[in-house]
Amino acid sequence: MNIFLKGQSTDLSAVLLQREKRSHYQNQLEQRYPNKVVISFKLNIPGPIKNNDYLARIFQTGWRVLLSQLTGHVIEHSRMESALTSGPEAFLVVAGDLSQLKQLTIKFEDDFPLGRLFDVDLMAGQDEKYQLSRQDLGFAPRTCLICDQEAKSCIKAQRHSLMDAYQVINSLYADYYQENFYLFNWGKDTVINATLAALLDEVTVTPKPGLVDPASNGAHQDMTAFTFIDSSLALRPYYVRAFELGQNFQGMDLTILFEQVRQAGIRAEQAMYLATQGVNTHKGLIFSLGIMVAALAQVTKNGPSRADRLRQIIQAMTANLLTVDLQKGLANQEDLTAGQQQYQRYQLTGIRGEAAQAFPMVFELALPFLGQASGTDNQRYLDTLMLIAGQLADSTLIKRAGSPAILAKMQAWSAEYFALGGSQREAGRTFLANLDQDFIKRNLSLGGAADTLVLTIFLARLQGVV
Repeated sequence: MNIFLKGQSTDLSAVLLQREKRSHYQNQLEQRYPNKVVISFKLNIPGPIKNNDYLARIFQTGWRVLLSQLTGHVIEHSRMESALTSGPEAFLVVAGDLSQLKQLTIKFEDDFPLGRLFDVDLMAGQDEKYQLSRQDLGFAPRTCLICDQEAKSCIKAQRHSLMDAYQVINSLYADYYQENFYLFNWGKDTVINATLAALLDEVTVTPKPGLVDPASNGAHQDMTAFTFIDSSLALRPYYVRAFELGQNFQGMDLTILFEQVRQAGIRAEQAMYLATQGVNTHKGLIFSLGIMVAALAQVTKNGPSRADRLRQIIQAMTANLLTVDLQKGLANQEDLTAGQQQYQRYQLTGIRGEAAQAFPMVFELALPFLGQASGTDNQRYLDTLMLIAGQLADSTLIKRAGSPAILAKMQAWSAEYFALGGSQREAGRTFLANLDQDFIKRNLSLGGAADTLVLTIFLARLQGVV
């Protein structure tokens, strides 16, 4: 993909004018906060395209990462301008030591996979150093985006073409957002906030075929959006526990960690039922999102990691899952779940199969799609949901339809939705609204696809995609 095909071109005069404005605002902040550190944060993108949906996404991701690295520091002031044609930029005023903060931002530039695309400058009006360079702190100068030479020397000698730079930036974008993306050791609060946001984001999306949203309870007579809000809040302590279990687990046999999370999940189900007066709103996500939270905490407890390593941890945790739940376990159980019944009748492994394969629908399909989808968050989520629905063997949909034959119809409906333009066009939106009404009449629901969307949004929030 080429992320520079869209966007308004800007010329040198506009860039220089914005530089003057930025300098003026910086001076104002230094005078207003004489004993604090002013941080200027902007993208460093060559060529005439300085801003578009993709570059704005890179900026938002970097901004979130930087803020997460500043956890524990008092932020006195912040301002962001994301729609400038000269490129998005932001300012922070932070209480702290200039040298310490400079080292933190150097770490951001060097360690964050997209960090090379940012300029982070720090100024402290009352500090005798005022502004520290990388060399002042013993760090090597920044290297060129394209080669291993010093960046300033490459710029001065004009060693590389704009197309060379674009090729590298496109590759960085694809690697981060669509392939083996980076996982920071975010910390418990950030991860738990992402879980709750994902749960609430999903129920807010509208219109979803047969599903609960703020305007309708869909094909679910026993719940509303308010039920989902109550349930989400009731599950917060469970996701905290799942994170702590993952972070603190020391053994080599990760199936033990899975069992610990599962036992905590059984208790969480009771909290859910208590909050919802007996309604099953999130049982599937107690299972799947609990696994993902624990695995994320485990894989990042000693530092940043990558998506492929997270998937390895999930697979190690669920190594015995299909054998225990769907093979040996069926003969010893009287009250089978819908997923177990569908395995018995149709050999479909459902959410257990997804977990045992480390959620391929999330990592290989939905998350890369969401990373390049455009439009409002609601539009991006709707398109992602319909993509999932066309590919997933949704156990909720099968249960309500009474047969897996519904999956072929769902695949056709998904294809028609996208052929009509999806959420981006009126025809697609009308088709989806009509499909929602049809699902309600037929008592159908995309519960499994909705759960997969939640998992996708959870990772997307940590990744900076949304």
